[in-house]
Amino acid sequence: DFKLVYKNIPLLLEVKNYHLTTKEDLNKKMSLDQKLIPLQNALGEHNHLRNSLIPSLMKNLKDNQHHEFPQNIFEIGRTFNHDKKEETGIKEKKNLSVLLCHEKTDFTEIKQIIDVLMVSLGLEYCVKESKDPSYIKGRVGDIVVKNKVIGTIGEISPTVLEQWALMVPVVTFELNLEQLFKLI
Repeated sequence: DFKLVYKNIPLLLEVKNYHLTTKEDLNKKMSLDQKLIPLQNALGEHNHLRNSLIPSLMKNLKDNQHHEFPQNIFEIGRTFNHDKKEETGIKEKKNLSVLLCHEKTDFTEIKQIIDVLMVSLGLEYCVKESKDPSYIKGRVGDIVVKNKVIGTIGEISPTVLEQWALMVPVVTFELNLEQLFKLI
């Protein structure tokens, strides 16, 4: 009975996704209504800069359901958000997102990965309950280090899973790596 785990922490497969995606993937499929950054004069449907890594990872899962579970993936990549302080009006950040997908995954399993990461960096952190329509109410929180919110963790809501045509539970977190490294 072979399991891809090390000391009860699942092994993760790295994925790399494009910075461009669709408005539908960023907002509609995630049950969000955020102000996005569209490309001007775009030729294809992938015409928005991503503001989160999670929709890209959800798409990876959707496209790979024919493979066996568990599917535990992560990405370190760029995200883009509106910021009037920037010369271009756009703030570019480097984020880390981990996504676990199998029948028995839960908040505790994804939190264990954050625990290992923070211990290895010598940081204390806490999770403060928050609200986000992409997640199950009561199973989502802000990741806080030294009184600064550096990310989000939670269980993806059944509505979002259905919008991605996923039949298996998904838990995830996303961290702003640049903020995290400043706090070390």
